[in-house]
Amino acid sequence: MASIEIILLALFTLVMAVAALETEKITTSILFLALSSVGIGSIFFFVGASYAAVFEFLVYAGVLIVLFIVTASLTETSKPITSTAESPFKDIEP
Repeated sequence: MASIEIILLALFTLVMAVAALETEKITTSILFLALSSVGIGSIFFFVGASYAAVFEFLVYAGVLIVLFIVTASLTETSKPITSTAESPFKDIEP
């Protein structure tokens, strides 16, 4: 039977994964994804698969850093439209 630590880590991992899917901010989602990966690596340590845990921590840490850099560089900040002359819908009559 699974010990209570593994069950708690599995619940933590599931909560972080759901939070990563449900949040609207990209950087917060990446943080929750990183915490989910930490939970998976910790489960590997508890079951005795230390090589898999180290692989999980190292590879997914690098993947998450790359994901963070790509999302930060590809998302653009939108500036508010201050006048109707800049509006893309200026030719459309209501």
